[in-house]
Amino acid sequence: MLLRRCGKLQRLFFGGIDMVKKSVLAINFNEERLKQLKRLSLLVKAQVKAVTELDKEEPLGKVVGFTEQEIKAITEQIAANNENQTTDNMDNEDIIIEEPVTKEAIVLCGFENKDVHTLLDAIRGSSLKSIPLKAMLTSYNITWKISDMLIELAKEYEYFRQRK
Repeated sequence: MLLRRCGKLQRLFFGGIDMVKKSVLAINFNEERLKQLKRLSLLVKAQVKAVTELDKEEPLGKVVGFTEQEIKAITEQIAANNENQTTDNMDNEDIIIEEPVTKEAIVLCGFENKDVHTLLDAIRGSSLKSIPLKAMLTSYNITWKISDMLIELAKEYEYFRQRK
């Protein structure tokens, strides 16, 4: 991913596709915890968008701000680049998750590693303490419905919790 500055906005590129500026999607947050997340996100200059129930049936990319054409271009490029690659799947298919997923979740969009660590450390050190489900927007999950992503994140969370 390339980083460039456009005025005051930072934009990332997925293979030449302009990505929205650094932001956090907040899912299943109550009003007070959402306010706390917004304050902490100021540390990394990220905007926070509260995901609505209607948003949960939309693709991640659309909720973040990509157009359908941009999402299609990203997925086509990824498919072309990864024809012969296999994915590393966890064996979490046996884990049953109650739907809809109501645990809090965040999706970090357009973050560099240092900002991810800064935000997650700030969350752990604040009264928020923990947000159980976390993800980064990637070229692979950009087309996933948020509700489907929540199920996968909940399965992963439970898988790792059981392995402790």
